[in-house]
Amino acid sequence: MDFVEKFRESLKIPTWWPPETQGSAAVEAAEATLLRFQKFLAENFPAFHQAAEHWMLSPYSMVYHWPGIGGTGSEANAVLLLAHYDVVPAETEKWSVDPFGAEMKDGFIYSRGSLDMKSTLISIMEAAEILCAEGRKPKRDIWFAFGGDEERTGILGAMETVKWFENRGQKFDWILDEGTPIAENQIKGIDSPLALISIEEKGYVSLSLTVAQEPGHASRPPRVQAAAILGRALCRIAKKPFPFRLSPTVEMFFKQVSPLMPGVQGFVMRHARAFGPLFFKVAATTPMTASMLRTTAAMTQLAGSAADNVMPSEVRAIINIRLLWPWTVEKASAFIKKAVNDKRVRISVHGLGTNPVPPSRDYRNRGWSEFQAALDKSWPGVPLLPFIMVATTDSRHYQKLSDCIFRFSPHKLDPKELSGIHGHDERISAENLHAGMTFYTELLRSL
Repeated sequence: MDFVEKFRESLKIPTWWPPETQGSAAVEAAEATLLRFQKFLAENFPAFHQAAEHWMLSPYSMVYHWPGIGGTGSEANAVLLLAHYDVVPAETEKWSVDPFGAEMKDGFIYSRGSLDMKSTLISIMEAAEILCAEGRKPKRDIWFAFGGDEERTGILGAMETVKWFENRGQKFDWILDEGTPIAENQIKGIDSPLALISIEEKGYVSLSLTVAQEPGHASRPPRVQAAAILGRALCRIAKKPFPFRLSPTVEMFFKQVSPLMPGVQGFVMRHARAFGPLFFKVAATTPMTASMLRTTAAMTQLAGSAADNVMPSEVRAIINIRLLWPWTVEKASAFIKKAVNDKRVRISVHGLGTNPVPPSRDYRNRGWSEFQAALDKSWPGVPLLPFIMVATTDSRHYQKLSDCIFRFSPHKLDPKELSGIHGHDERISAENLHAGMTFYTELLRSL
């Protein structure tokens, strides 16, 4: 089976976790699909499985160790590549194709997980398979850790894998996870593609806003309804966004990219701190750039009554917040509570919250040259720039194992392709798929 067919077959394994999954039988069925994916890797990459040690820790976690020629005594020089094989659910009726059919048309492969992120995982495995089949051995220890619940915060996958590494006393020189792509036509004023490799990551927390009331028949509504109170709270949050802030990483990015920008715009970007408010006005013109410059609050879920003729006993909204340092979970929660300023609205943390991950230390001397060399082979002429990850990855759980974490996806994406991640008709071009595999092949060859 060739590389493309392996990739397509991996996409047909629906490694998503149904939101209604409850009870042992349903959990076992969902976990069986994750185990099926693990078995798929073992069956389709035999040379790598023969050369590398591997551990299937659980349905949510698998680890590989490809020993370097120096042996296993130089743990501090080891590197770690991360990926995940779970995907988010797909609203089948809103797709133009079967979301798990891996259909090929017009130079693209359509499927949930095609970008996020089986393309990366299968590319890493194929690259390792090719090199192992050649009899090549790396100069340093290379580890691979793949998670099965990244889309559900990595509690059972990444967090347990980190504990496993800690028990072994394993540390890493640097870690590479999924992340920012090669951006094409995503930053106003820049036409050429930019390879954005994130050296820091925003934090993550979801807040639950709930308002209670007496339930009853909808024909007898109270004078002040819970939904109206919640609606006013959401409007207050919308009218009071988090303040702008120019972080050192973002300042460095705009300074390095400013020569590609026209006229006055480039001059302002090059001297961002000096221009202050004018810089933010010029820079924050798209959701992508605005998210780099402030903590964001996205209203993602609303819930009320289960029936249209019943007054709900409680209404709820979920707000997803991405934290730009120095904002923390605690500080952001206090900011939202102050903006709402209504004791009738109960605000609490929903799920797992994590604070921002600070910039990687000495990143220019810790893998950067290898990434640049691999990029030159896969996407010649595309500049490599430091960036900030505004989403979250499994790598945030690995901070104890390395002080240098990179987040990068070697795929060139325009705004339409990028919107497919977690959206409808997610797809990857054949060009991106092969370029990504070339990137990881060259990267592993250099290590």
